[in-house]
Amino acid sequence: MKLQDLITASVDSIRRNTTRSLLTVLGIVIGIAAVILMLSIGQGAQGYVLNQVAGLGSDQIFISAGSSDKAEGPPSAFIEQTLTLDDVKILRRRGDFDFVSATLITNASVTTGDQSQFIDIAGVDEDQLSIFPATVTSGRYVTNDDVDSYANVAVLGSQTAQDLFGDQDPVGERITVKNVSLRIIGVLAPQGSRFFSNLDTRVYAPITMVQRQIAGVDYVNFITVKVAGDLETAKEDIRFIMRDAHRLDNPSGDLAKDDFNLSTQGDAVATISTVGFALTLLLAAIAAISLVVGGIGIMNIMLVSVTERTREIGLRKAIGATEKDILNQFLAEAIMLTIGGGILGVVIGVGSSLIIGEILTRVVDGWAVVIPPSAVFLAFAVSSIVGLVFGIYPARRAAKLDPIEALRYE
Repeated sequence: MKLQDLITASVDSIRRNTTRSLLTVLGIVIGIAAVILMLSIGQGAQGYVLNQVAGLGSDQIFISAGSSDKAEGPPSAFIEQTLTLDDVKILRRRGDFDFVSATLITNASVTTGDQSQFIDIAGVDEDQLSIFPATVTSGRYVTNDDVDSYANVAVLGSQTAQDLFGDQDPVGERITVKNVSLRIIGVLAPQGSRFFSNLDTRVYAPITMVQRQIAGVDYVNFITVKVAGDLETAKEDIRFIMRDAHRLDNPSGDLAKDDFNLSTQGDAVATISTVGFALTLLLAAIAAISLVVGGIGIMNIMLVSVTERTREIGLRKAIGATEKDILNQFLAEAIMLTIGGGILGVVIGVGSSLIIGEILTRVVDGWAVVIPPSAVFLAFAVSSIVGLVFGIYPARRAAKLDPIEALRYE
């Protein structure tokens, strides 16, 4: 049978049973659309997280509480807070670093006039602005004198200033944070988000004052060190200084014995990339199950089709059709069904990805719509393979029918 005749016969057969054909490819359509959508969301999420990490400088080292030993598994929810402002002073005095800054984040009610909101309060020092540059649009930033004197002053993020004071310049005004009256000394320009936190909705205040009067703690959440030289060398210097400062008996340098953890932008990117790849693979694998289910559906429907068309197959064999002709026709029908389902699935998958991606860009600041071309190609290729694989058994069964028995079939 010529290729043109084969295609014509297959199209005619599919057209005669439109409803059955649509139901046959439904699993393929859903599977392919799900694969594309899942991969799009997975890569979009990975890109979003990497973009947040990229906001952290490549010349910075972050010190947090907890062991640095990755073999211990996920961090505990109850890590002992071991970092203090004394660590900052020691690092500044003993280390050859550009800047060292501590940060303490807490949440409290901020009130001014009849406005009241729960806002993140960031305890900072003067070096914070040197490590994470930001523009002060009005007034000034927190200084080391403010930190040393436990000054009751605050700098507002751009959105916080807008929410509490509208278009009025708030410098010189007062806000109440957890019954503590703070004088506003500055307002920052919009900064966006960094590591999943909106910097524009914060209140910045001297870290010593935040510790004593707002959070009621003597520790800091993390310490950021900005270095000019090699990061790995700087990390070893920091480990030596911190072990000495915390009086840790760790001559072998065992990371599991440390009560602090060091990380860099590169460490975060490597971890996130690995987790993102695993997550995307998992989502794709789950969605691919639909393709297998769809393939089984095609095989079942094709088997039914063989039974329904037994007399037709017998008649065609009686007038000269070979087993190869029958095999090719049923294979062609299965492949055409899956290719058609593949095209429809790609259209639905891409469309859904664009719609959901657009919604996420409006809801999540920094989210980007990602439709990986490899996902479209892979989904389409898999659909064709599924049609071929699951169409072979029904096609072989049709080709092996005895023409005399087939003509007698009622």
